[in-house]
Amino acid sequence: MTKIGAKGGMSYSTNFDVEFSFKDSPTFYDFKGENKNVIQMLCDEAQLPNVQSAVSQRSGRNLGEGPVSYPHTRIFTDISLGFLLDADLTALKFMNSWYNYIFDEDNVQYSGFEGATTASPLSENRVNRLKYLDQYAATLRIMKTEPNGNSERGRVPVTYLLEKCYPYSIDTVPLAYGSSQISRLTCNFYYSRHTVAYGK
Repeated sequence: MTKIGAKGGMSYSTNFDVEFSFKDSPTFYDFKGENKNVIQMLCDEAQLPNVQSAVSQRSGRNLGEGPVSYPHTRIFTDISLGFLLDADLTALKFMNSWYNYIFDEDNVQYSGFEGATTASPLSENRVNRLKYLDQYAATLRIMKTEPNGNSERGRVPVTYLLEKCYPYSIDTVPLAYGSSQISRLTCNFYYSRHTVAYGK
């Protein structure tokens, strides 16, 4: 136990931060300052990505030896992030805007309840012209944080950098009368590969 204590104790699943880093400042949403921080704070569920290999088998290497498995390709599976929704639905607006940007669709805007009841969909004859991956992909940082004597995020022992990350699906947000609960959003992301960085 002394050795574990010297390492700062045990790790808890409630200490983490996420951050989206775009190559250029995204034009599809006001991602400056406050909104960026709000989206990071609203993320209440994430996973550290898994590691998996595709394998093949070789038989007949030695007499009497069975098949020998060996890895040949790294596989990077998708991940999900969960967000709590504030009253302005900041995370939902951001994710929908990002998704629309991939397919080159504009966001429809309105004002007030009357505007919501009269808002019109985009043109029926619109076409989707997909952007290039480099235009809409981001680097997603999932930082596993731990407290120290100064701060709740005083140590960051490991950070996963998910390269060329983008949302491929936005799950339904259930709404129902009854006992009130905080609305939650779950988004699923693909990425090309990840890098694991270790803090000192």
